[in-house]
Amino acid sequence: MIPLTFIKLKRRYYFMKYKFQRLNHIWKFIILALLGVLLWICVWNSSSESVVHVSYDKETSLEVHKTVQQNVENYCNFPMRTSGAEGSLNLDKLLNQQRFQLEMTQVLIRHGDRTPAVFIANMDNGNYDYDCTFKTADYNHQQMFEEYAQATRHFTLREFAKVAKTIHHLLPSGQKCQIGQLTQKGFLQHFSLGKHMRTAYSGLINTGIKSSDLLVRSTQRRRCVQSAAAFLYGLLTKDTIMSEGVTINITSEIWFKEDDDGVSYHCPSLRRRWDQYKQRRDYVAGAAKIEPIMQQFSRLLRTPRASLPTIIFLTDAIYTRHCYKYTLPCGPGGCVSEEMAAKAMEFGTWAITENCTGIADVATHPMLIQIAKRMINKSQRKSTLKFVLLSGHDTTVTPLLLNLGVHDRKRWTPYATRVAFELWRDTAVDSSQQPDAIDNFYFRVLVNGKVVTSKMKFCGDALVKGELCPVQELVSWLSDGTGVEGMDKKYKTLCSFS
Repeated sequence: MIPLTFIKLKRRYYFMKYKFQRLNHIWKFIILALLGVLLWICVWNSSSESVVHVSYDKETSLEVHKTVQQNVENYCNFPMRTSGAEGSLNLDKLLNQQRFQLEMTQVLIRHGDRTPAVFIANMDNGNYDYDCTFKTADYNHQQMFEEYAQATRHFTLREFAKVAKTIHHLLPSGQKCQIGQLTQKGFLQHFSLGKHMRTAYSGLINTGIKSSDLLVRSTQRRRCVQSAAAFLYGLLTKDTIMSEGVTINITSEIWFKEDDDGVSYHCPSLRRRWDQYKQRRDYVAGAAKIEPIMQQFSRLLRTPRASLPTIIFLTDAIYTRHCYKYTLPCGPGGCVSEEMAAKAMEFGTWAITENCTGIADVATHPMLIQIAKRMINKSQRKSTLKFVLLSGHDTTVTPLLLNLGVHDRKRWTPYATRVAFELWRDTAVDSSQQPDAIDNFYFRVLVNGKVVTSKMKFCGDALVKGELCPVQELVSWLSDGTGVEGMDKKYKTLCSFS
């Protein structure tokens, strides 16, 4: 059978060859040209599908894998890293840490784990099953979900500027995840973080905290409001929430540019400052380095370069899959390789950091002014606040850390990041004769449990053992040395940029 088939194929080959030789030169040229085009198409498809698979030696591949895993561990932050130095000074016996008393804590958090931020055309978005329910086989988790669900009935949600009640879903909306939705992991992260803070700040929380002792603000994104509620459940427990009730003030300002009365700080030049920053030579050069990988994404997704989302959203698609150990994103032109993922993480981190750098001062000075004013009011006994919670995004936290000079520019702000501003009073100083003085009040800043006060750009020699900075130094920096009244004036000067 096989020899007969071979003979038939051989005869057909010679017949086709005879026919081709009988053709005139024009037809021969046309046929050869068509075969050449078909061959080129096959080669192009093959090369484009493998464009994301760059050849690396074994040592380089291991290094790339290590880098990716470190980035993922930092960013995903699950299981939640809750160990930290919050609420406990690390001072020597000569200074006697007993003389310092914690008076108030203000905490800024990033929301927890979520689904991808945007829908990306031609990417295999539907192949991933994120858990946006409270269904679980873990008994402890199930108990927390049930208690949290009961506690949510006692939250009041209020539009901050309008002083009017509003409606937000504090529970998962359904089994099918929506874009940018807080996942089960996201809730668990903030349950854990709130519980850690309850232990760290037991001296504040366990002394009969009341609703009047709390100030809670959140941006209007549902994942941020839910993260704030989950954090408060861990911080206060179900019983405290049910007996006291808690109000979450919701704002449209991602940088909390309002005072505590809801009056907004306006800065018309903010957008212009950002546009001018992007015209700087170093920014243009950095953006140009991103182009090769953007072209790779364009070929992978079969999407014109101009129609692609930014490198930040493309990197987000990689991180959100890595957090669940899912396969990397794919498109009609192939799948993202680990080498490509490493490059995307590097450039995505650069992009979000640089975008925030250009506006860090004008974006976050109002938030810092309010943090300072709350410290001053507390020191002058004009406020009963014990705990302030602000719930936002990576684009809320990152510019704040950049403005303070404590941001790690090589790391993307992780899920459930927390930045704590602690207010400490020096009890060795007699303030009875000068009740309005802030000279005996100090503050400390911690990022994810690590003290970073010594890294800030303005404390300098005023630091106490590398941990405590006089509140007066913060006021002086925010006002260019002109005092409390000068803080708002300096902001107007910043916004007069042209």
